[in-house]
Amino acid sequence: MKVSDENSKDQPMSIQQLQQQLDQASDRATQAWWEAYLKHALLFRGLKLPQVRAVLHTWIKTENFLAQSPAQQLTTALSLIQEPWGEDKLAGILILQEVLIKQKLIDWQTDLPKFAQMFDAGYIKEWNTCDWFCVKVLNPLLKQQGKPCATAIMQWCHAENLWRKRAAVVSFVNLAKHGDRNFPDFTQQLLNTCHVVVQCPERFAQTGTGWALRELGLADQQAVVDFIQAHSIYFSSEGLRYAVEKVPSTLQTQLKHYRRQQLQ
Repeated sequence: MKVSDENSKDQPMSIQQLQQQLDQASDRATQAWWEAYLKHALLFRGLKLPQVRAVLHTWIKTENFLAQSPAQQLTTALSLIQEPWGEDKLAGILILQEVLIKQKLIDWQTDLPKFAQMFDAGYIKEWNTCDWFCVKVLNPLLKQQGKPCATAIMQWCHAENLWRKRAAVVSFVNLAKHGDRNFPDFTQQLLNTCHVVVQCPERFAQTGTGWALRELGLADQQAVVDFIQAHSIYFSSEGLRYAVEKVPSTLQTQLKHYRRQQLQ
């Protein structure tokens, strides 16, 4: 059952016209490139981000989308994310970012569970959509709504779903370099989140952890070095490579050597 089916009073407006317009703007070469790039983990129509945004905003105007209630707008966005094409998912993400979050119409306490369901139900099932959702939805939402929202997203580290687990760290990559300037105890909370995610051997859990630690090290290098040493047996070589990318080269070598020793 789609999420929208559970909210009959907030049924989404028809997205058929939007999908037709996306198809009309599509390009087969772009479609082939995207599908090869994602190793056929996702279907594509054949558009780039600026094209998706342009088609979407034209549709928003011509279909009088903004006259819909916020609940209907949200349900439409989630309905698009449930579609099988990457561009449709991106259109839904852009509605969340550029309409609902911009107008402060998303409430993390009410809506984060709906977002979690997008992951758990398999509508976000590869790194491209996951990372767009982190960068364009979760990151601006937690910046807007503060520590309680950030803490709730960090708790996704305990999710069984790989992509929601990844989102628990990737959502903070753009903030991590500011450390505790984000809010008191941010550094420790993010380290606690990384403590859980790094123990997952899946590649995209490892790379997500590495990205977050790489940026957090700009705020507190020693805390990150201590974390890496304490968790060295869990890191993949790729995850560690990302985590130490912005520390001095001599320290990079030391930490990589330390990991190899611990694995012997």
